[in-house]
Amino acid sequence: MQQLSRTILRNSAVGLIAQVAIKFLSFAFTVLIIRNLGATDFGQYAAVIGFGTVFLFIADLGLAPYTVREVARLRDAPDGPERIRDLYADVLVLRLMLAVVAGICVVTAAVLTGRPGLMIGAIALNSVTVLIYAVHGSSSAILAGYERLDLTSGVQVVNQLIFVVLGGIALWLGFGYYGLIVATMAGVFVMTLLVVRALKPLGIRLGRISRARWLSLLRAAFPFGVIGLTLGISYRFDTVLLNIFSGDTPTGHYNAAYNLIFALVTLSNVLNTALYPSLSRQATTAPETLPQIYERMLRYLMLVALPIAVGGYLLAGPIVALLFGPAYAPAAPLLAILIWAVPLMFLSEFLGYVVVIAGREVKVARAIMISSSINIVANLALIPFYGVAAAAIITVVTEVVLVSQYLWLLRDMLGQMQWRELVRTVAAVGVMGLLVYVGREWPVVVTIALGALVYSGLLLALRVVGREEAIFVRGLLAARRAAAEPQQGAL
Repeated sequence: MQQLSRTILRNSAVGLIAQVAIKFLSFAFTVLIIRNLGATDFGQYAAVIGFGTVFLFIADLGLAPYTVREVARLRDAPDGPERIRDLYADVLVLRLMLAVVAGICVVTAAVLTGRPGLMIGAIALNSVTVLIYAVHGSSSAILAGYERLDLTSGVQVVNQLIFVVLGGIALWLGFGYYGLIVATMAGVFVMTLLVVRALKPLGIRLGRISRARWLSLLRAAFPFGVIGLTLGISYRFDTVLLNIFSGDTPTGHYNAAYNLIFALVTLSNVLNTALYPSLSRQATTAPETLPQIYERMLRYLMLVALPIAVGGYLLAGPIVALLFGPAYAPAAPLLAILIWAVPLMFLSEFLGYVVVIAGREVKVARAIMISSSINIVANLALIPFYGVAAAAIITVVTEVVLVSQYLWLLRDMLGQMQWRELVRTVAAVGVMGLLVYVGREWPVVVTIALGALVYSGLLLALRVVGREEAIFVRGLLAARRAAAEPQQGAL
């Protein structure tokens, strides 16, 4: 039990810091890339990444999550180390071969869709990174199976630092997005070396390769691959279609707004990643307390997400001008649409975790596949005729479909919750929205600061946050200190 507490503390603390560092660096550098490349070149760069992402599932086919689960099961078995080494060897060879297949597929797709030669070359160069990722993914899955998420998170920070430094130099020297792809490759290469090196203290090396096991491995990993396929396609399929039917510049405008949405969703991702292990443990030790915790966490998520959505909708134009410059003005109406995906993404991620904690992960997979299928079909049907506006609306609708499914799955539990504080939150957001609307012509930084100040004051005045929240936070801190005590004692 003490070892479990130490593992949870290590993974949540280091993982939280690493995620914040990675996301902050990623967002800041993305803004620099968008401003430096311009809408047309950035549209091509986004399409290159989009083509790679759509076919990335082929390079894994679910082998990574399958490996994590199998290593976690085998590590304590008498013959576990030997079987893990053999699994590592087979998965590594399979993923290298699949990476080659994925590279051939993505380049072929680029040629068949008539992409310019410059883009085809970039897509081919980017495919080399997938080969490096094959080694990294196989090795990091072993580490994850040994619950060394602190190591995998740490090397991701190193990867991002290398990308930012080398990518910044590439932009300064005028190498364009080819330089960014090379910077990505360099970061992934160093990250892979560090991950492989981290396996040595665990006694992990390549074992015996057995082709007879390959088919059974692929069959066992296939369900995980289906989830990866649907998620990968739904998140980048619209970018690929936009580039084919609307061209580079609209693709650049759309992805400028889209990247901002993903940066905002980081707030939810960091919180949910940190809470998931604790909530999973709580489901075993004190399941009767979960509805109250879920109610409180949903309220906190909406307390953050709703003002972001309202403020972002009202100030989309000034925000785009501030971050990306006047050349990206067409991205403003797209941001005004996409911003409504933020509260939905906050909800979908958290509710998905709740369903998984309840032991119904198959339902999560089905919900993701349904929403992703709707996303793909709608994009195919509407983007050729309505372009970027259709892509933005479909993104929001996809999240509505996913959240609706989770709400239905959790309807019994949600029906037991009290929602008075949420009504007060909505009232505070409404008043804040009026202030932001009045001040929409003021300097955007001033408007945002005043809106945040008024909103915070209203939350206190309406008692949306107050003494109970302070007690709740103190309880969380006390629980974390209690979890840390065994580790301190062990030292």
